[in-house]
Amino acid sequence: MDEHATVRAAVISRRGAVVAAVITALVTLVTSSVTVYFTTRAEQKQSEASASTTPSTVTETVTRTRGQPGSGGADEEPESDAASPAEAVHLADRQPDDGKMYWERGEVTVGKRKRPRALTMDSSCSDGYPVGYNIDRNMSTFRAEVGLADHEDSGTAVTFAVRVDGDPAGAPVTVRVGEVAELSADVSGGFRVSVRADPRECVGDAVLIDPVLLP
Repeated sequence: MDEHATVRAAVISRRGAVVAAVITALVTLVTSSVTVYFTTRAEQKQSEASASTTPSTVTETVTRTRGQPGSGGADEEPESDAASPAEAVHLADRQPDDGKMYWERGEVTVGKRKRPRALTMDSSCSDGYPVGYNIDRNMSTFRAEVGLADHEDSGTAVTFAVRVDGDPAGAPVTVRVGEVAELSADVSGGFRVSVRADPRECVGDAVLIDPVLLP
């Protein structure tokens, strides 16, 4: 073989080696890229699967509401005789400061309703007896409902009147069996408020319902 043929063969062999090396490098690069792609996808799917199975924490807010009258709910409150502000002083929950021997505290039925905060006077055929309470500081109004116990005779009537330190206060109120009326008076600046029930006939039970002092 002459010298030119030898050189040509060497060049061709060298080119083949370079091409083979390039092809090998390309195959390696493609293989690596495919491997990385599928490995990444597998890890991503595994991460998503773990996240979907992780239990989540749910915070529940429960609002408790009071039961409606007659619903039997645990938070149900008994119905009061009259709506009063929170600052009201319920006198029926106290011992009277005057006339307590003539009035009895307790529940009584007036106007077909049970009145849990009530004072009942056994006036019989007397001229009636007062019941009195010392007036709390900053209180300016006396308010109550009045009536007769439902077992009294039909047509029976009683007149209730308020006095502050012995002087008339407010307008007197007369009620008959089955009737309920409001009695109120200004007591600001006074020391003691009293209520007198004067029956027109012989009456067993005149009732003062939930008397309160209000600011």
